[in-house]
Parts: sequence; structure tokens; C-alpha cells
Amino acid sequence: MKVLETERLLLEPLSEERQEEFVSLTADPEAMRYWSPSGAFDRDEAEHRFSRALARTRERGFGRRWIVLKATGAGIGFTETKVLGEGYDDVPPDDVELGWMLTRPEWGNGYATEAGCAARDEAFEHLGLGSVIALHHPDNLASARVMERLGMSFEREFVHTVGWPYRVYRLTRERWEELR
Repeated sequence: MKVLETERLLLEPLSEERQEEFVSLTADPEAMRYWSPSGAFDRDEAEHRFSRALARTRERGFGRRWIVLKATGAGIGFTETKVLGEGYDDVPPDDVELGWMLTRPEWGNGYATEAGCAARDEAFEHLGLGSVIALHHPDNLASARVMERLGMSFEREFVHTVGWPYRVYRLTRERWEELR
């Protein structure tokens, strides 16, 4: 997996060097408010999830990327392209999901949209996907706005098997090509 570059960001493939940053990011209750029904992760949970994401990324050749500011070299969160998997009764498990999470000081600067656009374009250009989805908790309006900026359209609401509500947005290849 190569590093993706945008105007202000480098999207580096996930590596062991980013584990402590991931642990810190996912320990923030505010950053995790809409990410997990159980809230912030403790160290063991964060390390476990980091290891799983790293293994998936290496196995599939796509996955989580750490978002780095070009100007400072600071890591500010991640973007992810992943196969959704089981646990979502109303969404096919082989759908590919785009996601992102940023440190709170970087919210509102357009970095999620910038990183999401690069991940979206990679999904269509290099992975050859027919569509991508993104999920957000209904109260997470900031993520909904990012999805709309990526060209995605609201598809439906559903509840995860653990009882957590989501809204699904989708972008088809055809719509992506129209946006280009």
C-alpha cells in the first residue's frame, strides 16, 4: 500500500508506530461518543482493535491509513476503507465502508473530507469497486456532512445487532464518475 497525498495531508498505511496515537485517540470520550456504544476504549481494547486493523490492512492490501499533516508531520487520526463484515443485518457484509476519526483539536478544518475524498477515489480507481458506503450515528451530524461532501446519498437507517443506530450513505461508481 502506498502513501496517498492530498493538498494538506499524507495518508500513511497503518503501522505499529501509530499504536500509541490510536490508543490516545480512542481513549477520548468525546471522539468516541458516536463510534462505539461502549464509549472510549481502555488500553487493552484499543490495542486489540489496532492489531486487528493492522492485520486486515496487511492481508487485504487496503484498510486503515494514518492521517498526517504535511506542514507539521503530526498524526491527527485515521481514515479507513474496510469490508463491513458481519453484525449489520440490513447491510451486505461484503459492502466496503469508508470511515474516519480525528483528534478533537483538528475537528472543523476539513481534514475528514480531504482524507475521505482520497480514500473514496482510491476505492474506485485502484480497488475497482462498484460502490462504497459510510455509516454514522444519527446524532453525528458532522459525519453526515462529510458523507454528503464526498458525494454520498442517504440510503436508510438501521440498528446494529448490539442495538446501536446507524444511518447508511452510499456512493456508486456511476455517481462518482459524474462528480469528477
